[in-house]
Formats: sequence, C-alpha cells, structure tokens
Amino acid sequence: MTGLNFVTNDKGERTALLIDFARLKQEGKTENDVMEFMEDLEDILAVELSKKENDYSNWEDAKSRLKAKGIID
Repeated sequence: MTGLNFVTNDKGERTALLIDFARLKQEGKTENDVMEFMEDLEDILAVELSKKENDYSNWEDAKSRLKAKGIID
C-alpha cells in the first residue's frame, strides 16, 4: 500500500507510521480501507507483543512460579 511512510530513529528502527490520506484517496482507497489496514496492524502488534509475555504452559507451572515470587500462598 502506498501512502505509508515509516519514521525511523538514529538506529534505523521504525518508531512511527505516517499515513498520507490524500495520496491513498487519489489511489482509490477509502477511509474503510485505511481503517481495515489499521485493524490488521493492531492484530499484528498484539501477536508480536504476546510473544514476549511469559509462557505458562500449565496451571501447576504457573502456580509454582507465583508461589516462588510470593504472589500467592
């Protein structure tokens, strides 16, 4: 999709997304198309963030970790 530009920091890491609505409109994209794209980005971000969360494969493992941290008795 054209009309999208990333802003990067000094390290070249993407830090922001600029959306050129005028250009998208010229290319026949509707506001609904853009909203669907944004929703897709939200889904991708949620998946990526969930990969970084602690993985508790079962209740017993989770319970023993919580006990070790003093969160539960």
